[in-house]
Amino acid sequence: MKISRWIIISVLVGLFTPVGRGAEVIRNEIVGEGFVADFYYRPDLTSKFGIMFFGGSEGGKPNGLLAKIFAEKGHPTLALAYFAERGLPETLQSIPLEYFDKPIEWMNHNEKITRGGLVVVGASRGAELALLLASIKSEIKGVIALSPSAVVWFGSPKELPFLPCSSWTLHGKPVPFMPCDDWTNIVPGDMQAIYKNMEDSLAQKEWVEKAAIKVERIDGPILLASGHDDKICPSEVMGDAICSRLRKNAFKYKYEHLKYGDAGHTLGFGPSGMMGGTIEGNNAARIDLTEKILAFLQALDGDSARLPIR
Repeated sequence: MKISRWIIISVLVGLFTPVGRGAEVIRNEIVGEGFVADFYYRPDLTSKFGIMFFGGSEGGKPNGLLAKIFAEKGHPTLALAYFAERGLPETLQSIPLEYFDKPIEWMNHNEKITRGGLVVVGASRGAELALLLASIKSEIKGVIALSPSAVVWFGSPKELPFLPCSSWTLHGKPVPFMPCDDWTNIVPGDMQAIYKNMEDSLAQKEWVEKAAIKVERIDGPILLASGHDDKICPSEVMGDAICSRLRKNAFKYKYEHLKYGDAGHTLGFGPSGMMGGTIEGNNAARIDLTEKILAFLQALDGDSARLPIR
């Protein structure tokens, strides 16, 4: 399920258009704090909540352009690596969720952030992480998950075949994940076969329930977005499953799943990296999604979205 680094970068950057010039953004590389990240902020704006931003299966620090855009809008942003950086695991396998305790603590005590709580943003495997982490960390008060996952998938090795393991651990134990008995002989890069196996796996209700992310435990609103013609994974199906779970559990905050009929996995990148959909459909998705994400963040600024809906 590994997607190349340039595709993931383009997925995220393509979602936004630059804001007006003149907003000075400072980038600080974080060293000696127990995590690997870059911190982006505007020195003239310190009254908005912070954002913790996760990349996907490309690993390393997330793309700085998107982090800068968040910071330009006044949200101090921590672009956080969790594997494939010096001192971190080499691959997306058995990542301890405790690793995120230090960056959360660091953000909550940062003088540039005067509002309580954090919002997490992620795409693809980063969306899986954002939803999972928010379900166990009460400090997280909102989630934006692009091409989301309703379940925990197995770790992504460098090569196949492989011995399956969870992508994440908690208290030293693997977080329950989707079985992958039929995956061991899949050729890396065969996205059609990978998609089909994911689809078949999601039809196994017993597997899904064991590996499901407990999204109903998230302490804040959720924004999901998916492309109907996603060629990488059935993200629209999983987004719907997340909403179904939230309804079933009478989730008390606002949530929304934006579904774009002619868009692919990247929700608006260029023709060589759309991963499904049409050029026109992906462009339309990018424009609409940009507006909806910024509106979501603005609502959180005003606190209305953080209030229970019942």
